[in-house]
Amino acid sequence: NIVWQKILGGSSSDYANSITTTSDDGYLMAGYTSSNDGDVSGNHGLQDAWIVKLNGSGNIMWQKTLGGLKSDYANFIAKSGVGSYIMAGYTIIEDGILTGNGDNDAWVVKLDGSGNIIWQKTLGGSNDDQARVIIEGSNSSYVMAGFTNSNNGDISGNHGDYDAWVVKFKKQ
Repeated sequence: NIVWQKILGGSSSDYANSITTTSDDGYLMAGYTSSNDGDVSGNHGLQDAWIVKLNGSGNIMWQKTLGGLKSDYANFIAKSGVGSYIMAGYTIIEDGILTGNGDNDAWVVKLDGSGNIIWQKTLGGSNDDQARVIIEGSNSSYVMAGFTNSNNGDISGNHGDYDAWVVKFKKQ
């Protein structure tokens, strides 16, 4: 039986890609939005990564749009330590707000419990590189998985066209 349901967004396209629980029995949803009205405010450009904090009843506590002037996407969100979260996605970095190596770069963002950016990192080469999921690894690290069709910048060893891509990096 459905306990509750909520429709979130504005007058343009809005997507939820991932959700995790929070320490206060709420939820943190990650996706992307093209809206800048309704439940969405602060859109920076075409599409923005969209993080929404819901309470246990599904009511919006806060929402954040993240990104630059082009398109930015959140594919996955997870807890990362006490009161913080890690987001994996990708960004088109041609606007000078985010820096990277090319076309679409994988984008990892560490957020505090209020949705503020603690740090962010782009990874990739000159072609299409996307982060789909991220977990905390051992020894103060993160492990990100996604795909790439680059063979330069942060990436070497591409076998041709799109390849699965796994990256382990130290926490900042």
